[in-house]
Amino acid sequence: MGLAPQLITEEIYQDAVNALKQISKENRIAIRLRAIIAAKEHGVAITAKIFNITTTTLRSWVKKFKKENKASLEYNPGRGRKSKLKEEHLNAMQKWIEKDSSLTIKKILKKLEKEYGIKSSKSAVHRVLMKLDFSYITPRPKHYKQKSEQKAEFKKNSKR
Repeated sequence: MGLAPQLITEEIYQDAVNALKQISKENRIAIRLRAIIAAKEHGVAITAKIFNITTTTLRSWVKKFKKENKASLEYNPGRGRKSKLKEEHLNAMQKWIEKDSSLTIKKILKKLEKEYGIKSSKSAVHRVLMKLDFSYITPRPKHYKQKSEQKAEFKKNSKR
């Protein structure tokens, strides 16, 4: 059974069960609450193995829940890698695109490096474009055997 009786009191167990009833089953908090409930019923070590977490993590969830209730089980902000592109860069990119809508991601990358000295990736700029509600237009593919003279003649002779 492990440390369940010492670590998780009946009060914490009941609070976790009640809190779990109030939230969606796929929520991150719900998963952590289920882990706390399972730790009371089956033990910390077994529950940690099942949830693929360490016993230390499970104990910290119990302590947070005991101290601050279910809101403390939410993921903390600040996780993950931070973007090199700050708010001023986003504003500049938005102005550039509004001024010249034919800018490509490569041109934007060059402008960022030239004006701000920032080397960024194509995917980062693409994410920013999506965040700013911009989309980019890709050219229609051109067949390698296509002859531009014939195309121009066809356009002249075709009716609109």
